[in-house]
Amino acid sequence: MKLFKFFFEFYLSSSLHVSFSVWALYKVSFIYSNSTENLYLDGLVVTSSIVGYNLIKYGSIYLKNNLSISKSITFITFLSFLVGVWCFFNIHLLTQFIFIISFILVILYVIPIPSSNKNLRNSYGVKIFLVAFAWTLVSHFSLSVHMNITEFDQNIIIAIQRFIFVLVATIPFEIRDSKTDESGLGTLPQRFGIFKSKLFGLSLLIINTYLLYYILEINMIFKIIESFIYLILSYGLLVSSSNKTLNFTRFWIEGIPIFWIFILLILNRLF
Repeated sequence: MKLFKFFFEFYLSSSLHVSFSVWALYKVSFIYSNSTENLYLDGLVVTSSIVGYNLIKYGSIYLKNNLSISKSITFITFLSFLVGVWCFFNIHLLTQFIFIISFILVILYVIPIPSSNKNLRNSYGVKIFLVAFAWTLVSHFSLSVHMNITEFDQNIIIAIQRFIFVLVATIPFEIRDSKTDESGLGTLPQRFGIFKSKLFGLSLLIINTYLLYYILEINMIFKIIESFIYLILSYGLLVSSSNKTLNFTRFWIEGIPIFWIFILLILNRLF
């Protein structure tokens, strides 16, 4: 049991779980858009997410307190960086540009801006939207070169849906941290309270469901599955609180895209 707990904690703390979630959401867009396979892009989505999230989680700690990071996390981050660089130079130029923008956002998220001595993470009301935008860039727009969606507006609607999905999935994290976050962060629970934050998230998911049925180029079975995923996220949002355990958000909430792609991959083979 101790060994299982050790590996489980490493799986979460090394950002493997959240990286697989980013990859899963990317694969959802891959299936929806009937994109052409590109293993280098798959690899870059996973490795860049590991590097990016570990920079966010441990970079600021190291910069502020000069605390050492565990050797295992340092190793997997460095290895991911090397593999990611190799994958980066084997993808399309436009896709490279999208990942460069994502990397710049991560840097600005961690390192303070000289003029204000604040990073984007600590800027008022920015964090949740920045996270959603970065996920949308990596999980959807990175596929722009490979998509077979014929209508531009259909592609934009899917991008908006991905942004909203990640935005809503981030609200339970803000609710969990509402007691410990600094007041200057301006998170949704701080500004509007927990109840209104949940109501806001549910309203966004209703809009997402409405938009889903305007996308003509997606299989109806996939639409039904996505609606079901929204119900799961709605439940997670409703039961979230500041007293929930850390693993409720960082494993169960972050794991929803993994469950989503698991169902889609099975259905994609059957139909």
